[in-house]
Amino acid sequence: MKRALGLIGVLLVASGLAACGSSGASIKVDAIFRQVGDLPRFANVQSSDVVIGSVRAISLDGYNARVTLRVNKDARIPRNALALIRSTSLLGEEFIELRAPSNETPSPQPLQNGDVIPLDRTSRIPGLDDALISLGRLLQGGTTADLATVIHSSAQILKDKGTELGQIFSELRQITPVLANRAPDLATAIDNLNSAISTVAGSTDVVARAISSTADATEILANQRADLDRLVSSLNNASSVLARFTKATEPSTDRQVKDLTLVLDKVMTTTGDLDKALTSLAKFSDLWPRAFPGDYLQLDVVLSLTNTGPPGTGSAALSRSAPAVGKAPAASKAPTLADLLWGPTR
Repeated sequence: MKRALGLIGVLLVASGLAACGSSGASIKVDAIFRQVGDLPRFANVQSSDVVIGSVRAISLDGYNARVTLRVNKDARIPRNALALIRSTSLLGEEFIELRAPSNETPSPQPLQNGDVIPLDRTSRIPGLDDALISLGRLLQGGTTADLATVIHSSAQILKDKGTELGQIFSELRQITPVLANRAPDLATAIDNLNSAISTVAGSTDVVARAISSTADATEILANQRADLDRLVSSLNNASSVLARFTKATEPSTDRQVKDLTLVLDKVMTTTGDLDKALTSLAKFSDLWPRAFPGDYLQLDVVLSLTNTGPPGTGSAALSRSAPAVGKAPAASKAPTLADLLWGPTR
């Protein structure tokens, strides 16, 4: 299902692109250049700084270069237009500019599909790289022709770019004071970098041992690849078993959690009653010894627990007639446990 949806999406995108391509009609035009320099494929084709097409192919035509252009038909470039290879900035990417001729009247007919702009209507404006190459040749003992090339290239580069150069110099004027104020920091950074490089250079043996250890570790891992594969496979199997176990025990786990929730709810609801019961038990344990004063408490408790006959008979009567050794009976006693259970029979 997902593959079907993906295929449908690709078909829709392709149809949309086809529709876009058909809606903007274009023509194919070839231009012959003596040299194209660093002109890349798919570079822009512009007219009055507006993109009207792109470079589709660059091939060799004898000793010249044939550049195939795809141009929007709505641009209506005159058939006697000039094709110039220029750059977007001093070090920018190169493009082709189609402009009307300045020394003759532009043709009323626009470029047609399959037209060829001949060699006498094409040229390449030298860039900064050309000027630097010519300057290098001049410094290496070049001729006056090289100097003329440098001057001409510099003039072509700086032509109509006074505003850009002024902006560059203005920005440099703002950067220069900042760099001057940061000169100590830059010097410190360079010194630290030098120290770091010196430290690394002095620790070549350590670096070599580290690289050697890395190689040994890599070799060990390579030798244990089969074991690692089995470990990963075992972990995968364990994950599958754990997943099946979790899925199988999910209902019982849910029931246990629900039962535990009910128990916790009951505990929380009976917490108040439990607190009251513990408080009452504490009071009872505190008042219990006070209810049985006197020295006969232990004896009475033992008799009450061992006496199985009715009140007034057996060992209970005997114990009442014989007082404890070494102690005289009290004149008035508080009720004992036997009195409470069987009544005042003494």
